[in-house]
Amino acid sequence: MKPYLAASLCLVPALAFASVPVPSPQALWKEIQGLQKAHAIMPESTPYQVGSRTVDPYTTDLANAAAIRSIQKSGGITKVTRYENGSLVVKENYNSRKRLVGVTAMLKLRGYDAGDRNWVMAAYKPSGANVAFGKVGTCIACHVLVRQQDFVFAPPPAQLLPVSTWKAFFPNQGMNPAYLALLKKYPHRIVR
Repeated sequence: MKPYLAASLCLVPALAFASVPVPSPQALWKEIQGLQKAHAIMPESTPYQVGSRTVDPYTTDLANAAAIRSIQKSGGITKVTRYENGSLVVKENYNSRKRLVGVTAMLKLRGYDAGDRNWVMAAYKPSGANVAFGKVGTCIACHVLVRQQDFVFAPPPAQLLPVSTWKAFFPNQGMNPAYLALLKKYPHRIVR
């Protein structure tokens, strides 16, 4: 990832607890768009892989150069214990017609929030409108399940959420039947 230009950095008021400059949601969205345009698919991910929800049954994971180096140096996503500073990982969520319906991202910033591994969490609409940004409790609560991997899940079927955990996070949404089939086929890959 190219370094953020000083002019594009700002401290977001809600993130005043951070000890490092945090890009604005709009600046981070521009970085995400760069990954999208470059088709920067994360290692071990594939376009339109199985997603867990019926509202977005397909996902694609993207990563910047720092995140890719971390994965390659470690020998795979499940072997990364700490992502390099500046790592950006992105999940594009698609509906059944493979139309983009949402984007989530994690940006690693040294000194941001050590208790939660220094990840800035973000969620966007396909237009780039920000939905959530910063220390997002619901994101952290789920990603802590893979704390040993520095909060980054491997794409399905390498890692899968158990139904009980999934329902706790998405109680009003349906599970993708293809994801349920993966749970049955790969029970040893369910995160515990």
